[in-house]
Amino acid sequence: MEALQTVMVIVSAIALFVYGLQSFSKEIEHFGEEKLSKWIGYLTKWKLGSFALGACVTGIIQSSTFVSSLTVSLVNTGIITFRDSLLILLGTNVGTTATAWIVSFQSTLLGPFFIVLGTLVSMIPGKISVAGKSIFYFGFIFFALALISDAMQPIKDDPLLVDILAKANSPLMGILYGIIITIIVQSSSVVVGLVIVLISQGTIDLSAAIPIVIGANIGTTSTALMISLRFAPLSRLVALSASLFNIIGVLIVLPFFGVLEKFAISFSAVPALQVAIAFTISNTVTSLFFYVFLSPTMTILKKHRWYKAAIVKQS
Repeated sequence: MEALQTVMVIVSAIALFVYGLQSFSKEIEHFGEEKLSKWIGYLTKWKLGSFALGACVTGIIQSSTFVSSLTVSLVNTGIITFRDSLLILLGTNVGTTATAWIVSFQSTLLGPFFIVLGTLVSMIPGKISVAGKSIFYFGFIFFALALISDAMQPIKDDPLLVDILAKANSPLMGILYGIIITIIVQSSSVVVGLVIVLISQGTIDLSAAIPIVIGANIGTTSTALMISLRFAPLSRLVALSASLFNIIGVLIVLPFFGVLEKFAISFSAVPALQVAIAFTISNTVTSLFFYVFLSPTMTILKKHRWYKAAIVKQS
């Protein structure tokens, strides 16, 4: 009975964390919804604009899933070009690493501070009160992480849990864990948050944490893939490209997991920051690789029947 109660508390704490992330994302989306289309128009005229747009928006709203899904939708309506959509998706890979940096600062005071601040701002008359909810849910994310950490204390040394997570020390198994968990919870941010809680408690080490968070990159593209099924062929190709970018990116980084681990350890002695460093380097390398080779990549993608079908339809 005690074990069941512990599991229920952990699941509830994770549910609150997911709710906090989703609510924060929605508040930011609502806050900037009217200006988003203008930003897209301005920034896509600049060579690095689309890439910067994907990185910045993802970093701000803490949801690469939303940005990827939105990009697929915008391609379907013809608001952005195929090239710009690919650049935005590459940018989201960099922007999503902001989550790791944010949740690595697991101060027990941060959550309550922003919750109280958000509540007070919401009570101020005028337009500034709109920002109160965003601040509140930002604090709620930290508060929920603290709850998860406390809830997992009784089972962090449980032999069954340790045995299951020990298998993640194998890079391929760790990547698989990251993919499956992300597909289930539909959020790489949740997976990154959980990994940072586990490594901070000493339940897993860095060699297990790195494959899981990098595997989450692949799992997070599943939402855009599912959404694209009801759109035009070009949108499906954009969603497929996002998955291929992340899969190939993982294969590129895979042989260097050991080097990545050593560099992260040399950079910081704090386990949570080590995860953030490794995650950022991995995603940045992947995005820059495809950014440099974007033209030949597009040449290959344009040979796909979905692209040809879109061209025929436009003509």
